Amino acid sequence: MLNTMIQSTAYYKNLEAEISRSATDACDHLMSEMGAEIHDDLVQKLSVMKLYLERLEPFSSLDPDFESILISMRTEYEHISQSVKRISRQLMPTRMEEESFSTTVELLCQNMENTRSANIHFSQDGFERPVPQLQYAHLYRIVQELLHNAFKHSFAWHVWVTLTWESSRLIIEVEDDGTGINNLTSLITRFRQKRNTLKMRCDLLGGSINYLKGERGLLARIEVVVPGPT
Repeated sequence: MLNTMIQSTAYYKNLEAEISRSATDACDHLMSEMGAEIHDDLVQKLSVMKLYLERLEPFSSLDPDFESILISMRTEYEHISQSVKRISRQLMPTRMEEESFSTTVELLCQNMENTRSANIHFSQDGFERPVPQLQYAHLYRIVQELLHNAFKHSFAWHVWVTLTWESSRLIIEVEDDGTGINNLTSLITRFRQKRNTLKMRCDLLGGSINYLKGERGLLARIEVVVPGPT
């Protein structure tokens, strides 16, 4: 009887892990496809639009009103172009070989900060190590989603992202000062009970995610094993 229960528990754990893996893979695949389509289609169309604007520039000196309109069009073009490129990067993050994981996360923080009326404070401690590709992709998505949630659901003014490199693990902390600070206890309980993509990604990496009361507000802490060089 005991053996049957143990086998049943192991079966459901394996099934749950497989469902989590399939769900996150499907989500990442869809996001990458959307990012690629935006990059290949809209970015190319914007490049064509820029050529047309450049062809109109010689005529701007002939009419002050036309020059004013052209200046406005160029300004709007730059805003649209930056927005499209930002969305494309978020959906389809590209790992550059010369960029470390911490550099990529710091760039993510800078890009998100530039598009919102808030401040993201990035810091790290310890000696960074290379992060395997699978961990790299999932951890990037985890930080990205936590930042998105802080702005969308908590209406945070400040978010603090900290990477702590220990001898055999990486600790990622994301803390915000959003509206949830007034009801942290129930908020933490609800988040701990949820099984969302954040929890599934951590499970796939053999890591953990926990929600705590931080110094400034809600604190999400991710811990995952990142072995040092052998």
